[in-house]
Amino acid sequence: MNAFLSDRVRSIADWLLLEGNQLFDIDLLFAQLVDRIALAGIPIGRVSLNLELLHPEVVGEGRVWLCGQATGTHRLNRVDTDMSEYLNSPVHRVDETGEPYRLRLAVEDTDMPLLARLKREGFQDYFIAPIQVQDKHRSAAMSFAAKRTEFSDQDITDLTHIVAAVSPILEARVVRNIARDLLATYLGAGAGDRVYAGQISRGDADNIFAAILFADLRGFTRFTADNLSTTVLERLNHWFDLAVDAVEAHGGEVLKFMGDGMLAIFPADMMNPREACGHALAAAATLHNAVTAWNEACPNGQSRIDYGLSLHLGHVAFGNIGGKRRLDFTVVGPAVNLASRLLEVAKVLDSHFVVSTAFAGCSGRMMRSVGVHEVRGLDQPEEIFVPC
Repeated sequence: MNAFLSDRVRSIADWLLLEGNQLFDIDLLFAQLVDRIALAGIPIGRVSLNLELLHPEVVGEGRVWLCGQATGTHRLNRVDTDMSEYLNSPVHRVDETGEPYRLRLAVEDTDMPLLARLKREGFQDYFIAPIQVQDKHRSAAMSFAAKRTEFSDQDITDLTHIVAAVSPILEARVVRNIARDLLATYLGAGAGDRVYAGQISRGDADNIFAAILFADLRGFTRFTADNLSTTVLERLNHWFDLAVDAVEAHGGEVLKFMGDGMLAIFPADMMNPREACGHALAAAATLHNAVTAWNEACPNGQSRIDYGLSLHLGHVAFGNIGGKRRLDFTVVGPAVNLASRLLEVAKVLDSHFVVSTAFAGCSGRMMRSVGVHEVRGLDQPEEIFVPC
């Protein structure tokens, strides 16, 4: 195949094989590739790269290079993106057919909004080619537009070969990003990084010191019995939106959802315990304010949220547990058990928020004791505190 490549394509292919293949950042790879295409004498005035992703919030991302301007990057959100323009675009055409598409803008008309705009801006030729990927569930494409002149037949051939040469390199980076996004989505960012780095053996765990947060909805069993499953799911998603945002806003990591409950940690291995407690308390305050605002507004006719939250501080095993082929990456240990049981005490006390003796002592904050209470599963009672 190499014998059919022009000298300028062969030069770019050699660069991709020897140097571009070492660039793991897609932005950097795209920028340097476009520079080499321009230096090779192909009359590009605009280049775009469109990649479909597998992400709970994002459909895909695009990069656009314009001659003399900085490269722009944008993401298409699943919720807010108007898909009508995509459905009438050259990208969609290539996604559907799997074939390249060319339109001589100088002499041909189009009803595609993107190409009509490029025509108005003075571009004379447009060519888009699919990035050939093994995963047929997702698509990708790269387009080129010429402003000073039309592309020659040799230009089109060379651009086709260049896209083919960069396709496996781009796919490898997209797959890597998808893997990391999925691990972060389903395991949490810290746990996902550990798994991606190779911590995948059952029983492989690190002993860490952390503030532990449990939170759950109150009255959810009754709510589940009285409502359709779609309403129940909507309720859970509203609740977890508030809870997850509060935890992540203060450096915590959500590890697990259990029905209407949530487990999160604020690691203290890189900071002193007081700082970890401070982050956990800030997350609890943020959640309380968010729930209060929700209850005051009750958007879309939703019912009010009632919840409980507990905080504890202690050593936990952070790693893999489960079956041989089905693992979970989480925290376990007596400290986790105590933090979980404190939710029951909070409910008995009719308090939204309780903390353990250990947490209160390390937090450096004023706390008010609400007495010594029996905690299910513990041999000794625990003195419980609430923030002043």
